Amino acid sequence: MENVLQILFRTAKGRTCWDPATIADETGCNILEAEEAVDRLKALRLLAPAPGSDSGYTSVQPGTALTRLLALENELTEGWYRERRKRQAAIEELVNKFSLQTGASNSAQIDVLTSPSEVNDFLEESAANARDLEQAMHPGGVPPVELIDEMLLRDAEVLERGVRLQGLYARHLATIPYLMDYLVDVSHEGADIRLADALPLRMILIDSATAFLPLDPQNSSAGAFAMRSPEVVRSLSVIFAFHWSVAAPLSATRREGAAEPALTPEEQVIVRMMAMGAKDEAIARHLGFSTRTLSRLISRMLDRLGVETRFQAAAKLTHAGVLDASNSPAA
Repeated sequence: MENVLQILFRTAKGRTCWDPATIADETGCNILEAEEAVDRLKALRLLAPAPGSDSGYTSVQPGTALTRLLALENELTEGWYRERRKRQAAIEELVNKFSLQTGASNSAQIDVLTSPSEVNDFLEESAANARDLEQAMHPGGVPPVELIDEMLLRDAEVLERGVRLQGLYARHLATIPYLMDYLVDVSHEGADIRLADALPLRMILIDSATAFLPLDPQNSSAGAFAMRSPEVVRSLSVIFAFHWSVAAPLSATRREGAAEPALTPEEQVIVRMMAMGAKDEAIARHLGFSTRTLSRLISRMLDRLGVETRFQAAAKLTHAGVLDASNSPAA
């Protein structure tokens, strides 16, 4: 084809016909080779359309063809760079302005609730949508007596749907008669109620997905914020679980005749974790002790309680109301 290409270029100026069959007869090639040679001249810009000429084409000098090809290359390159800059700008905008999450979002959604009506509406909606577990921590702030029936009704409806309800209350709240009546009534409905000497803040956790926290921990009437984030709730639930483990069941406060043995804070954690089935290694790790130190603490506690085994200690603490009768550590 190279010979045919050279022949066609040399004769291009005077050529009046570019028919492949004619070229094949003139050059001794086949028709396919003639077609390929003409197409090649066009691609090299050595043959340009000229509607006014007899042949319909005009020949172009190699230097001129090269200049035109370089100009076209520059134009295409500049266009590519323009489009590339547009794509880069689009990428930056997507990264800076939009969430790139393709599945469930890991970001927290926060609703600020500044009025009592907003707080109540949120609580009612959350209680109505609860499916598995509701955990509530109440360090103080006595609800008005006129709200007690509404609270009990809402809790009863939640429990009827099979939702577990765990309530942590500061111990001093149980000294208020109408509030103590509420705690007893809701526990009869199936709620698990415990009392603690001190709690850090008001907190409600629902279905390991939603948290309700005060805007000002020192002033719960200032409003609250609702946070929807499984990751955040998972961390808060650890705080709840710790205070739950060292709190006493409501039933213990209503027993009479048995004085509660005095336990140190560390001993309270130890007996609660043992009651939950934790191994010595886990208890020691939680308290930051070695297992040897933990063994010494347990031995001293048994001596002070006047018992020889953990089972005997569990029986004594259960009788005193420190432990649930249904959940005591093994001997």
